[in-house]
This record gives sequence, C-alpha cells and structure tokens, in this order.
Amino acid sequence: MKGIFNLTRFAIAISILGFMIYFAGKNNKENYCKLTDITIEMDQNAFITNDVINDYLLDNNLYPDSIKMNDVSFKNIENLLANHPSIKSANVYSDMQGKVFVSVVQRKPIVRVQNGKDGYYLDEDGLRMPLSNEYTARMLLVTGEVNLVNENDLYYLSNIIIKDEFLKKQIVQIDINKDSELLMLTQIGEQLEFGQIKEVGEKFEKLKLYYEKGNSQNQEFKALNLKYKNQIVCIKK
Repeated sequence: MKGIFNLTRFAIAISILGFMIYFAGKNNKENYCKLTDITIEMDQNAFITNDVINDYLLDNNLYPDSIKMNDVSFKNIENLLANHPSIKSANVYSDMQGKVFVSVVQRKPIVRVQNGKDGYYLDEDGLRMPLSNEYTARMLLVTGEVNLVNENDLYYLSNIIIKDEFLKKQIVQIDINKDSELLMLTQIGEQLEFGQIKEVGEKFEKLKLYYEKGNSQNQEFKALNLKYKNQIVCIKK
C-alpha cells in the first residue's frame, strides 16, 4: 500500500509540474518581448556596435521588441545577423519574462588588401570581408598588383606574419610588382625584397637569424634581399 501511495504522489507531482510548464510556456508566448542585452565578442577592432546591430534589425523588420513572443522567430534573427558582412555567428534567446538577448561573434580581419580604389579585408578564415564605414582597422596592408597573386597564397603569407610576434611588429606593408614579387616595408625602414610567395618559411627564418646574429654591428641598409637560397644580400643606402 505504501508503495502504491508513493507512486500516486509521484504521478500527481509530475502532472502538476507538466501543467505548470504548459501554462508557463503558453503565457510566455503571450508575453511581449523586449530586446534587453547585446553582447559582442571581438578583438581590438570594433566593426560592430550595439547601434549597428539595432539599426540592422530595424532596417530588416526583425527587431525583437514590443512584439508577442509567439510572433518572433529567433532563427530568422540569427540567420539575418550571420549574413551581416562583419559578423561570424549569432545566438538569440529569451527568458520566461520575454527578455531577449543577442550574442554575436565579430569576424576577425588579419590583412587589408587595397587593389587600386577597391579594398577589402581577408579574415582569419581566409574569406573576404568588406571595408566598414564604421571603423578602419590598422593592420598589415597589401598594395600594388594584387590580382597577380593567388588570394590563398596571400592569406597563407599574411597568416604567418600576424601569428609571429617578431614579424608582426616589423612588417607593416607589402607591395606587389608586375612580376608578382613582393616588397615588404618594415617599421625600422629597411625594405625586404621577398620575391614571389615561395619558400616562405625559409626566407623568414633567414631574416630572423640575420636580425638576431647576422648584423652584429647594427648597420642600416636600404634593403635586404631574401630571394637567394641560404643567404641575404644587403643593399646599402
């Protein structure tokens, strides 16, 4: 009898809990939503702001505020935000009171490519990212005959530079000539005649070894030619 009594109590408790969840969900759908918080995950470059997201949602008639929860599609809002050229991913959710929370991850550019009057970024995934009217990032710049170089090769080279603390601090601009050869401009003023995007790792290792041990007298040169195997040719000013 005691077992039957406990089983009955358990069944009643489950039923009550089920009714509570049902009515809470029903009432939640009748609530009016309110956009309460926007969280943006980014590095030091702020291409996205709360105002940008608010305006973007308003312009596309998907602003989740003062609308019944039953009439809001968080999936549509997430898809819209993810299609923004500066946003990598988005998550939209609410609590039982109808408060709506938006969380986005901003795309991270690693290099700016300026092809004549046209410019764009390559992000950390090697995808093109348009320049922003809101913000201009200071980063590695590529100019010149950009169309003569494979974009995947350019991404590969840029990725190596920005992930190496020494190279990242030294190399500020890359100019591409009509022979698809690269001239790198450095913070200290020396130019690096890099040649084409080949033997990249070997060339950079030579350069770092030169700065660490090769230039013991701290001489200043106009350029360092990295194109030749196992050597660096120093060009005087």
